[in-house]
Parts: sequence; structure tokens; C-alpha cells
Amino acid sequence: MKFTVIGSGNAGLIHAAKIYEKGFDVAVLKTSSFGDMDFFNRISSECAYHVVDETSGGKHYTARPAFITQDVKRAIEFADVLMVMTTTLQHESVAQKIAPYVRDGQIIILVPGYMGSLIFKKYIKKDVTYSEWETTAYNGRIMNSEFVRITFYNPRNAISVLPTSKATEVLSILSQVFDNTHYLRRHILESALHNPNMIVHPIGLLFSASRIEHSGGEFWMYREAFTPSVVKVIQAFDERKNQILMAFGCEPLNYFDAAKWRNEEDLSQDAMDVFRSFGESSNKGPSFINHRYFNEDVPMGLGLFVSIGKILGVDTSLQESIMTLAGALLGKDFKSQARSIQYLLGKEQVTVDDIKNSIK
Repeated sequence: MKFTVIGSGNAGLIHAAKIYEKGFDVAVLKTSSFGDMDFFNRISSECAYHVVDETSGGKHYTARPAFITQDVKRAIEFADVLMVMTTTLQHESVAQKIAPYVRDGQIIILVPGYMGSLIFKKYIKKDVTYSEWETTAYNGRIMNSEFVRITFYNPRNAISVLPTSKATEVLSILSQVFDNTHYLRRHILESALHNPNMIVHPIGLLFSASRIEHSGGEFWMYREAFTPSVVKVIQAFDERKNQILMAFGCEPLNYFDAAKWRNEEDLSQDAMDVFRSFGESSNKGPSFINHRYFNEDVPMGLGLFVSIGKILGVDTSLQESIMTLAGALLGKDFKSQARSIQYLLGKEQVTVDDIKNSIK
């Protein structure tokens, strides 16, 4: 199997490095003009970048993809598996760019998904299988435009597949590449609702806005933001989330137990202890409010959540309040930017059966 990772930021280069380390051919495609172009130009000309992998005992190595490019046609035609590692805000533009070159039989992975497969299906009229992940398998960042540092991995990485009939086949492929990827969600809606960013990113920023603006870059979100009272907000969020999950045949699962399942080898530990431990090892940030934690996760995550909840008759007033207040902080109308289920399905009147049919 050959892979193309779409997105040359932190997540893209980290996962491309892990694919390379496993011995698979991998290419990297940059689809935008954003980010550190000097760094991109250097690694693309050298077709290599240095990696420090702290999840493997601080291992140093050079990742050498087949090529690192902005040539969409070359990158898409090269691979059997396309991994979209951009933000979900870019799903529409990425789908439009790659659609002319996608061929039957390819697998397209969206990390994370937020049901973005339904956007790609609008533009790609090929026999393609999709997989959505609720979060990345590995975390880290590009350090000082010099090297890629991998700092954390999820011991368990769950994926969903569309159509669901291809789930076992896709999982068998991806489990050969990523050692932690041996678990299935029922469908892409379940993956979307288990995306942790939808919950902790907006809540953490919202209740820490003045602290972030006052701290001058010294805000440590996972250590500071989630005090006992803020944890109650997450728990209230979970109540509505689990109502939606159960309506679509999924087991209820609260945020902190889901985080423990993903992040911790030893499942006998207390979920809150695991969360606090993760917080102590996490990086700083954000240092400003106009951040993707709002700009992505509010319209893409909460907007989707609210639109589905309303169809089910679930009380989404908490999620709508977060959207309204986040928008007020930034002077933006996140509700008008929302990735609603109506937009994804291309119809104003959507029923529960419409949603169920779209995720089968």
C-alpha cells in the first residue's frame, strides 16, 4: 500500500514519519500557502526531515518520503490511501482539489472527521471508501522550523468507516501501519461525537478567555482550565451527547472515560487521575483567543452537534450558548458558519432516517 498524507503541518508530518518508519511508501502533499513556507521548501527540496520520537525512547531518525510536493495530481495518483490531516475547515477546498485525480478503490481517511466524508462524497464520484478518526494517533509539533518532535501517542485509536460494510477491511490495512489502531466505532457520527476537541477546546477557551489574554503566553490549558466547576459543564455536555449517541445505536460514554480509554494503557486507573496526568505533560497554550479551538471546533463540531440534536428533540441549549458566547468573544457568527447536517446532506428538511442512511 502507498500513502499520501495531505497536510504538511504538525499532524501531517508526524503521521507521514510513522508510516515511513513502518516501511510503507508515503508522499506528503501541501494544499495551501499557509504555514512556514521556508521550512516546507527546505524539506521538499531535500525530500527529508528529522524526527525526534519521544514515544519510542527519544529515537532520532530521518523520515524520507517518496516526495513532498504541492503537485496535487502527482500526490493523489501516487497513493492507495489518502490521509487528510488538514483542519476540518479545509475539507471543502481539499475535496475540490483532489476530486479530479481520485480513482476507484482508494481509501480516504479524514483526521479528524466531523462527518466530513459527506462533503468529499459531494465532489468525488468514484467508488471510494472513507475512514474517519476522532483524533490523531500521535501528537507533537514542528520545533523551531528544524525538526518534528513526537511527544505523545494514544494507546488506543478508534476509527469509523463509510460504508460500514468495509469496516473490517479498512481496519485490517490501517492496523498494519499504526500499532494502536485496532478499534472500530459503529459509524462516522459516533466518531464525530467522540472527537474530544469539540468538548474541551471551546469550553477550555471560553472559561479561560480573560486568563489567556492576561497571561502573556503563560497559559497551560489542561492544567489550569478544568477546575471542578468547569468539569461540571463537561458533564452536562456529556448528558446531551449520550442522548444522541444512544439514538444512533451507540453506547453512552462520557468524555473523561473516553479520554482514559484513548490515552492510558492501564484502564484500572481513575479517569480523572488520567486526565490530570495528561494535563501535567501537555504543552502550553493557546496564547490568544482567535484560535482554531474556537474557529474550527465551534462551527465544525458544535454546529454539527446542535443540528443533529435539534432533529432528535435533544436539548442543545448548552452547546448553543457556547457557540453564541464564543462568537461574541471574537465578533463572529459561528451559527451561520456551522457544518450542519442539513448542509452535509444537501437538504433543508432532514429526518433521523436520512441521517441513519447517510452513515451506513
